[in-house]
Amino acid sequence: MTDFLNDLISKPRVTSLVANRAGDAVLNVNYLAKDGNKYRSQLWQVAESGNELAEPYALTSLDSNAKLQVLADNGDIYYTLDKEVDGADSSNIKGVWKLGSRGEAQLALSFPGGIDELSVRETSNGTRLIFTATAIGDDLETQTKILDARDKAGASAVLYDSFPTRFWDHDNGIGSTALYVHDGEKPRRITGLPEGKLEDFEVSPDGSTAIITVGTVLRGIHQRSSVFQISLDGDAAPRLIAEADEKHSYSAGAFSPDGSQAVIYKNRIWLPGQSLQVTAHVYNLDTGEFTALAEDLDRWPGDVVWLDEKRFAFATDNLGAGAIFVGEVGGESRQLTTTDRTYYASLSVCDGKLVALRNFIDRASEPIGIDPQTGVETELPSPVKNFVAPGRIEQVKTTAEDGSEITSWLALPREANGKHPLVIFAHGGPWGSWNAWTYRWNPWVLTELGYAVLLPDPAISLGYGQKMLDRGGDAIGDTPYTDILALIDAASQRQDIDGNNVAFMGGSYGGYMTNWVAGHAGTRFKCYVTHASLFNMENMYFTTDNGSWHEWMYEHENGQRNTYSPHQHIESVQAPMLVIHGDKDYRVPIGEGMALWASLQRNSPELGHKYLYYPDEGHWILKPENSRIWYQTVSAWLNQHLRGENFEAPENLGYANPAS
Repeated sequence: MTDFLNDLISKPRVTSLVANRAGDAVLNVNYLAKDGNKYRSQLWQVAESGNELAEPYALTSLDSNAKLQVLADNGDIYYTLDKEVDGADSSNIKGVWKLGSRGEAQLALSFPGGIDELSVRETSNGTRLIFTATAIGDDLETQTKILDARDKAGASAVLYDSFPTRFWDHDNGIGSTALYVHDGEKPRRITGLPEGKLEDFEVSPDGSTAIITVGTVLRGIHQRSSVFQISLDGDAAPRLIAEADEKHSYSAGAFSPDGSQAVIYKNRIWLPGQSLQVTAHVYNLDTGEFTALAEDLDRWPGDVVWLDEKRFAFATDNLGAGAIFVGEVGGESRQLTTTDRTYYASLSVCDGKLVALRNFIDRASEPIGIDPQTGVETELPSPVKNFVAPGRIEQVKTTAEDGSEITSWLALPREANGKHPLVIFAHGGPWGSWNAWTYRWNPWVLTELGYAVLLPDPAISLGYGQKMLDRGGDAIGDTPYTDILALIDAASQRQDIDGNNVAFMGGSYGGYMTNWVAGHAGTRFKCYVTHASLFNMENMYFTTDNGSWHEWMYEHENGQRNTYSPHQHIESVQAPMLVIHGDKDYRVPIGEGMALWASLQRNSPELGHKYLYYPDEGHWILKPENSRIWYQTVSAWLNQHLRGENFEAPENLGYANPAS
């Protein structure tokens, strides 16, 4: 195991930053537990209203594994803990704790089964907690009895009557998502909501109103969402703000500081002849009028934050990196940040300034402040030393078949010493970009072994304008494929790259692309690694949790399933494949990996394919030792096929190396 891989697994990880307008900011940091088989979270104050911090201070102990729910406007933080509620009659009663400024934590709320999302507002009657949670039965007492009875009886069965039945890596379970308000003795459920599944909510600054996103299905499985305004005092019927149709869905965004406006996102559905698009609009609650935000920018907006009643900001993908844009409602927008090698996340407004996490492909996240006028960045105090990659990053550009300029990043070992074998990482999404630090597909594990890693942004990549998305929307195995090949050709012409010794890897859509390339590229690549990959588009249609995929995959006879399904070309695979899949993957279900593996064994067992299976992981491999084994197995596979070494399986994999 390399030193860098050990650091990648064991070093603390900055995962999120939240702030309030008063000047408080809280950082969530994950630490490897003492037993080494899980991560535990700790909360740190990195900015404090009325006090300039020179050093951060811990708000929770590492042993508590506190998970932040919300940072209130007055500086109170609300979080959950891995512990039972003292004095509760049932182990199913889960708590939310409140910690005031440098005070002691106290129980703020308890609920059978626990809560999902929480907002906190100060009203004339005191503190109001608004949250979503699973509702079972007619009241909370009944809910507790049902949960306890199921536990005692060992019951796990669930009866469904609508789609979907699961999400990402977990089953949806019994009950339904409901909205609650807690400002008295016990939570009260908001009733009379529109029919459908409550997906998200935003609360007005005064706590009287919420905008909710409600999901419905067309023809049983095609998911859409609409936005409604509701009263949290129960004195008005829901008001429709934006209604979904065949081609569009909508979702709720943040209220303006005075509560008179709110952001609404319009999502154009991916359909044959129509590529995905996201736009942001401001809805005036008094007039019902919509105003497009950043209409002059050819970028998808990230989560919009309000600087004041007129000015806004958002972070988004931009030309192989990230950028923060600012603008005025009804006016022009401009790019605030200027660096071309930074990605921004967790953007918030904090005491008149912006705060965010800053990272890039070659360095992990760190908290920063940003001047909203000049874009000047300053580091915030952090308990974590910045984690920097052991190598170099350079850009490789070329021209696609249709004349478009296309871009990639090339990760290289720190020292330039001859020609390097080349490994291709195809990104997932499919709407994505290689522009940020990642712990799951980190190229620097391989550069430390002497490989060069190409990170291509082909058609369907974000940050290059809508045209780049439109180029591949109806041809996921065509234009993105030829773009990647063109970028490989460009990288292979470099003096430090061995263009005859190349491997291809990818996960999710990148795994789909790996399977597609394997069936079309002959012996151009020495081996493949395909993780959580789409293989048979028709089977995928019937098993994925994502109903929006169904329409572009299956609904049209000449659609993606018949034209660009990798299973149709499995007999053409001429290089060994390492298949990786997690059993709890509901986005690209395990059947895809099993079908690919069986097909490879049936058609070309002599190539020496292998299958790395995770019974307890989902689309992402997240457990520390499982992640370590992932990198070690991939490295051993590449060493075998690009360097001619014997395959050395990780010790904890328990793999019995065959005598051959």
